[in-house]
Amino acid sequence: MSLFTRKIVYSSAIRRTAQIPALNSSCERQRCRPSKCCASPIIPPLPRRPIDIDIPLRPFASMPARKSDESQILEIPANLIFHPKAKSSPFYGADRVGKSENSEPTDAAEVEAAARLKDAVSSDALVEEESVEKSATSASEEGEVGYAEDDYDEDHDEYDSEEDEEEERVLFDLSTMQDVPRAIPLPQRLHVPVFDIKSAEEVGTFHLSPQTFGCSPVRVDILQRCVVWQRNKKRGRRNPGAITKTINTKRGSGRKVRPQKGGGQARAGHRRPPHWRGGAKAHGPKGKVQDYTTKLNKKVRKMGVRHALSQKLLEGNLIVTSDLASPSHKTRVLNEMLGRFDVGKGADSALFIDDAKLEDAEDESTVYGGVDVNLRVASGNIQRIKVLNQMACNVYDMLKYKKLFLSLSAVASLEQRLEKDLK
Repeated sequence: MSLFTRKIVYSSAIRRTAQIPALNSSCERQRCRPSKCCASPIIPPLPRRPIDIDIPLRPFASMPARKSDESQILEIPANLIFHPKAKSSPFYGADRVGKSENSEPTDAAEVEAAARLKDAVSSDALVEEESVEKSATSASEEGEVGYAEDDYDEDHDEYDSEEDEEEERVLFDLSTMQDVPRAIPLPQRLHVPVFDIKSAEEVGTFHLSPQTFGCSPVRVDILQRCVVWQRNKKRGRRNPGAITKTINTKRGSGRKVRPQKGGGQARAGHRRPPHWRGGAKAHGPKGKVQDYTTKLNKKVRKMGVRHALSQKLLEGNLIVTSDLASPSHKTRVLNEMLGRFDVGKGADSALFIDDAKLEDAEDESTVYGGVDVNLRVASGNIQRIKVLNQMACNVYDMLKYKKLFLSLSAVASLEQRLEKDLK
């Protein structure tokens, strides 16, 4: 039995030698222990000796952070249930060492661990039985026993229940757990590799600006404000549309259409109520301008872009490339290039931000709107891919797409534009 459980087990030898008083009505209602509610003393249960095996048992709170070659076995109470396949479980990915009676271990390590566990439990039970017999003998010699062992009737004992059953030990091998993903600390995080978009090979390294990519902690409230502002701006301002006539503007007299009483019909006044045919319209459109846009300062919007870039770098989803030029406008060629980064159809989504310039391009026809033409055309048929210029870089798209590709020219332009107000 685990040392963490609160369940007290009264062995049969202790119950035979102890004077268990009768429970009163309040004890029967509350189902409490005699030692808590009654004045008559009983012999407390003997403490269980920790099992002496080679497997190191560790408390529940001390969990390893990374993998280790040594086996790290953790025992948890049997009444504390964790599903090992649930990602929210602290034992996700850990192998269970203690097996049930119906299942047979197949691995050699599991067989050895089960054998050692069985020997330890048997030796522990033997030592406990000897200690219980000694305590029973000493108690009978002192005259504390009120009845003989033969007079004891186990059928009338309230504590003969499933407490006597041996509980299964639940053991987990923490050395088989996966590594917990950890972010690289600052300022080492700012030193990133530079990849070639065509071959996905590292061609160099680059040091990012700490003011743009090193915001810590990331302000989630600023990101939320930027997303709300951008969505409201997209909803936009609606021009005056339909307009309906109310009772005041509807044509018709205010004369009473029929007498108040004597006709057997409902009371009626004028002939323009909304529930009459040809009447006015209740709560209809009034032709007003519907403006859903909200205001957000430009400095706050730039701050949101900086924190979104810092969040992508913190997650490890920021990829810096030497350029974002595709050798062909064919979708198949771009799919092969992005497949090396695990991006594309059936994989992760990605946002490409470039700042291609005409003077740097070999041919003026290959650059349009600050983006490579081949890349824009080839990405048009690929799902969950978006290509933007650095001037259109926004918080909503960076949070929507998982991976962010930045060219070196886009990085330089973003740092220059976003750090202008900070100086």
